[in-house]
Amino acid sequence: MFHSLFAFCLLALGSFAEPSIAGSVNSAACNRDLAEADRLIHGIRLRENSVKQGDWAGLCRLLRQNHKDMSRARDLMNPCLTGHDLGENIGQIDASLGDIRYVLETRCR
Repeated sequence: MFHSLFAFCLLALGSFAEPSIAGSVNSAACNRDLAEADRLIHGIRLRENSVKQGDWAGLCRLLRQNHKDMSRARDLMNPCLTGHDLGENIGQIDASLGDIRYVLETRCR
């Protein structure tokens, strides 16, 4: 059960595309914010294999940190992406955040 839940969470976290410059607002603030969002998302990916199977406390800590970082990345990306990139990236992040919230609410009390 732990392994399949952990794999599900990792899949949800890694399922969104990185921000693309083509569908973004070209400003110094957005360039800075998109770079910071990319750094946060990269950090989430680097933590993927940091929890051992069966370590529920570790998984819950990981998911809380990932939720925090992903929420921040979303806040940075939302005003800076446009068109298809906005819909695709923000939609995938929202779905992943929902998946993480579900696990936190049902398994990490």
